[in-house]
Amino acid sequence: MSDVTDFSAGAAGDAAAQIRYLDAVAQLGAQAKDATFVMQGIEADSRVLDCGCGVGDDVRAIAARVGAGGQVVGIDANGALIAAAIGRGVPANARFLTGSAEELPFPELSFDAVRAERLLQHLTDPQRATNEMHRVLRPGGSLLAIDQDWQSIVVAGGSRSTTRKIVDAFVDSLADGWAGRRHREHFVAAGFSQIESRPFVTSLSFVHAYAFVLESAVAAAIRGGVLQQEEADAWVRGLLAADARGTFFYGVTVFLTIAVR
Repeated sequence: MSDVTDFSAGAAGDAAAQIRYLDAVAQLGAQAKDATFVMQGIEADSRVLDCGCGVGDDVRAIAARVGAGGQVVGIDANGALIAAAIGRGVPANARFLTGSAEELPFPELSFDAVRAERLLQHLTDPQRATNEMHRVLRPGGSLLAIDQDWQSIVVAGGSRSTTRKIVDAFVDSLADGWAGRRHREHFVAAGFSQIESRPFVTSLSFVHAYAFVLESAVAAAIRGGVLQQEEADAWVRGLLAADARGTFFYGVTVFLTIAVR
């Protein structure tokens, strides 16, 4: 399961794979999570919305942070993930809903903070979703979005020309493969202020990179007709050889953007 699998309700049949992926990503990013809560000023009594909440790990962590006087809502378009989130436990000050970030079922000025982690890249209309998140925030409330910029993938190992074809096909197969670099565009159009984007590079081992991203990228290139199976197999063998030598590297730029309503 990779970051590029469709997380809409139509993908619910592969929910088990999606849940395994989300659990793995949660472990990889756990150390930085609390820092983002601090950045948004999430504290006791805060009302927080997590758009694209998946299996609800962040919702449960935030619920503990905001205490009995606060409230956290997790919303996701995939009903199977919401069912899994509920099955893992719902704190007394939290709830989970199936719904779309492009049409949030909340009145204006409902939340102190809204989060959208690895969400905008999956949406057909990320601007509409950003507008909706602005609408439900209270004045002075913050939106934090995190998305990869998949065009920035770096792979050491394998043919250079094949890598270019795979990355381009992969980006073109996504709803918004440039989501990270487009945060500021969406935030400005929605009316946010004090916009700050922080790019950083995340790297993965060969095992994680192939399971989460590269396998899907190769499949996208083959589906798109820009890569034959033989060339794909040769490319993967090159990655395996680089990994055996200790020279394999995978990285992608991730954008964390925070802004104020």
